[in-house]
Amino acid sequence: MDDLLYAQSRVTALGNAWCLTFIKGVDERSALLRMGAYPDTIAVAPDVQDRAVAMTLGKWALVIEPRGVAGGDHVLLEEVSRGTEALSVLRDDQATPRFTYALDGAVAVAFDPAYPAPELTWGTQPDMLAHLTRAIGLREPDGEDDETWRDAEAKALVLAQRLTNARVPADALTAPRLSAQLEPWFVGGVRPGDLLRARGPLPAGGRDLALTLLREQAAKLGIADAPGLSKTLSSGGPVRVESELGRQVRVWLAEPGTYGAFTTALRGVLDPDPDVALRAALRPLSPEERATYL
Repeated sequence: MDDLLYAQSRVTALGNAWCLTFIKGVDERSALLRMGAYPDTIAVAPDVQDRAVAMTLGKWALVIEPRGVAGGDHVLLEEVSRGTEALSVLRDDQATPRFTYALDGAVAVAFDPAYPAPELTWGTQPDMLAHLTRAIGLREPDGEDDETWRDAEAKALVLAQRLTNARVPADALTAPRLSAQLEPWFVGGVRPGDLLRARGPLPAGGRDLALTLLREQAAKLGIADAPGLSKTLSSGGPVRVESELGRQVRVWLAEPGTYGAFTTALRGVLDPDPDVALRAALRPLSPEERATYL
């Protein structure tokens, strides 16, 4: 079957939201763990539902997230690629599609397959795939009537399959596969959207102020005495999923409406950069509360 026709069939079968992440030179369990899988959820399952599944395709492991988007996060993918290489294809009808290729901890090239204009393509080597993308038909439109955006995700999948020499099998989600619940909170550190974008200078205090603000937030939520929290804030991060605090964070992550702002701030406050820590601690405050410090 033609590469594009086959990719179109896979895109249709996967639905309106999914992410495929290819990781070179690792086994299925390692691939899931690199992406933040809870170790106690890794098991062969015939019905994946909202779990990620992993399979071996030649020299690569493929992780499929049905209705998931974790692999499209460049911070996560950079961490996943350390010591090897990884690439992801994201489709989400509620957001922009994305192709990202990371080499040993850095994004080499990333772009929107529906509009892969050179000025919007980024990474350490933004031109490295140019010869392949144009051959596949991944290019910016030449005019208003040029519908190069059609089948963007399928073309991105063709690119991924040519780079890896690994074709997504037709029974990817119907055969029993090793699967797990992913939680990327534990992988890759702070995300840019976690931080306050302050126009002026940051207040004095740095990490000490960040810790004070986070402890105040924990007290308001009634979790200041949570197991492992005080010790981790004193010694620094990151939080390991199997640690005492890691087990508690899992509980909080299951209730994002209550604890989402706190867990986001916590990840940032544990960053080794004091400015990052402070921006993370200030982010969940109301404008009135921030005005006290800015």
